[in-house]
Amino acid sequence: MPIHPSISTLIAGALLLSACSRTEQVEVTSQDISRIEQSLTHGSELSWELAQTESRVASMCMQDLGFTIQHPFALNGGMVPDRFEGFASPYSKIPNVEQAESFGFGIWLYYTDTDSANEVAESPEYIAFAADELGWQDPSESKAIEEWAASDDAYQREWLESFMGAERLAFEENLQNESTNGLAFSESAEFSGCELKSIEAVYGEPRYIQTESGGVWSRPSIESPLTWVSDGDLYSQFSEVYAEEERDFLDCIERAGYGQWEFDEFGYLPIAAELSQLYEGASESSTLSNIQRFADAGTPEELKELEFALALDFSRCAEASGLRGAPEDAWARMYVEYLLPREVEVYAWEEQVNEYLANAQKFLQDPSDGSLFTFL
Repeated sequence: MPIHPSISTLIAGALLLSACSRTEQVEVTSQDISRIEQSLTHGSELSWELAQTESRVASMCMQDLGFTIQHPFALNGGMVPDRFEGFASPYSKIPNVEQAESFGFGIWLYYTDTDSANEVAESPEYIAFAADELGWQDPSESKAIEEWAASDDAYQREWLESFMGAERLAFEENLQNESTNGLAFSESAEFSGCELKSIEAVYGEPRYIQTESGGVWSRPSIESPLTWVSDGDLYSQFSEVYAEEERDFLDCIERAGYGQWEFDEFGYLPIAAELSQLYEGASESSTLSNIQRFADAGTPEELKELEFALALDFSRCAEASGLRGAPEDAWARMYVEYLLPREVEVYAWEEQVNEYLANAQKFLQDPSDGSLFTFL
């Protein structure tokens, strides 16, 4: 685990920074960025490990009841933690020249099932580039989905009732219907069955939260501190600093023959949406002015070649306009400006996730400890 300053020092520093932030801008150093980035990276990795371990705890409970096929997503509440591999501005999603030459934009990978495509998709370079989109992946997930889909309705119903209890299952189904019909709920059903037992094993107990709509039972939150910062708000400030570079980039790709593009409110370009339409056979696009030469490409391989050419042109325009290098450091500093006054909470989050993980691992090593599954 990363080594942090003492908690008392952090609290004092956090209070001081919090007070200063009301009157003057926090000065962010490279050491601040490195320290917080390390904690967020470690915490996100722990969160993913926790999700997997919690699933194993819940699966053990269901296996004790005789269920050999498990719901692929319900075991840990369907929560897939965000993947964090370092601060990266929206501009980083435009591939650099090396990335463009190696995997284009990566859209072709979703429409190609070959050994070479799978090799690229599993490469560390591509995963680092597409981390936000890919999230975390469990190699066994596909098999679990297939097995669950192959089980009959009666088995699935019995599994759900045993996992969450008949009352909570009925509540969840009613809630889904109410949500569809625009209705509000008043009181949620308590956790039960193996879902409750796994929550108790990992988190101690579920939480009850009183809201304006009523009471809600929920799992303890392990929400990443990254959610404390709105990427949209951050980008609105960021784009003011790099307005000239953005304009030069957009002019560059228009001159290259790709029409008029725009960054959205989060700083991203609609590349995936546009190229996906092409692979799926669309004949028109609101963005690409040279759509006809893409639409006329008759094979996936030809479309792939055009995607690589497009990615290379975008990467060259990004370099020529100045959207490389300096913006990445500036984005990290702006992000940490928001997080630095709450630095002690960042570390507390990391430690809390680690404690939950330790609980789950301890239980898996000795499930008889506490006799959590003796409720049958």
